[in-house]
Amino acid sequence: MRTLFEQLAGEWSKLARSAAALAALQTWAQDDVVLAGFQDLHDVVRFVQRSGPGSRADDVLACLAARAPSDPFAARTLLHVVFNGLLRITSDLRTAACSDEEAASVVIAEAYARIRTYPIERRARSIAANILLDTRQGVSRALCRRRVPEVLTADIGRHAADTVARSAMDELLDLVDEAVRTKKLRVDDARLIVLSRVADVSTEYLAAVRACAPQSLRRHRQRAEAVLAAAVGYVA
Repeated sequence: MRTLFEQLAGEWSKLARSAAALAALQTWAQDDVVLAGFQDLHDVVRFVQRSGPGSRADDVLACLAARAPSDPFAARTLLHVVFNGLLRITSDLRTAACSDEEAASVVIAEAYARIRTYPIERRARSIAANILLDTRQGVSRALCRRRVPEVLTADIGRHAADTVARSAMDELLDLVDEAVRTKKLRVDDARLIVLSRVADVSTEYLAAVRACAPQSLRRHRQRAEAVLAAAVGYVA
């Protein structure tokens, strides 16, 4: 039985050269010259994937993202631009107590939702990278409500002993949210803790996103966790 990604790839190989897709591409090219000259949607995806940031590819992605909320061909083209990145995210999730098909379904659904609602007016550059990062963060947040992070519960367990009847994960997220709401914990620090400790996003990946060394990120996380423990003591 084919996997979900294999099914999508098979559908795309036919869809990208279909008469309807070619008609959509011709319509786009009439409105945006940056989309002129492509043979089909396969050609668009290959061009973007082979071009570096800061090139014409950014303009092509911006045109697609602007159309994605109302044009399924534009949304599907963007999905295949980030296809390899989604495979990597799905592979990471397989270590987070998800089956292959469950991970693929969650990732693809999250990515498509992000594509259809992408805020092009505020984030007109690094669109593919933004979609992948938003997808990873959105999926990670969903996983947070399924898993109990041992490293954090060890630190805050003494402060939450009177609430053990509630879901441990819900309690943890409530504590993090409360610490952020009361400005005892910075939003970026809360995100770092949740992504790295709860969702198992590697420190190497997060360090690359933040353009810093993994060792520096780990030290930053340790400081953030100490702040969280103190904040939990304050709000408990």
